[in-house]
Amino acid sequence: MAQVYNEAALERVLEDLYQEWGRMGFWAKRLHQKFTPGRKRYIGGIASVRSVLMSRTDGFAFLKEHNSLRISVESLILEPRWKELFCDNDRELAQNRLDRARE
Repeated sequence: MAQVYNEAALERVLEDLYQEWGRMGFWAKRLHQKFTPGRKRYIGGIASVRSVLMSRTDGFAFLKEHNSLRISVESLILEPRWKELFCDNDRELAQNRLDRARE
């Protein structure tokens, strides 16, 4: 059976990342509310990721400080499996942020 990469799948992966960040000591509670169905501030996984791309976040700084950008939202959307969910501009923003962080 083929794997489906839709918004629900993205939200499950975001939940996994949220838990991993938490184990490292960073709980992105506001972001979690945005991508968790049933939450008051729910806007969906795609819109949540785009909101991260449009602003500087403490989470990105935390992951950079801990040499863990590989588990950032920016790295996530660059994975080929999410190509259908994000436009070229989204991927370009993510790539540029990662490139600047690695300079």
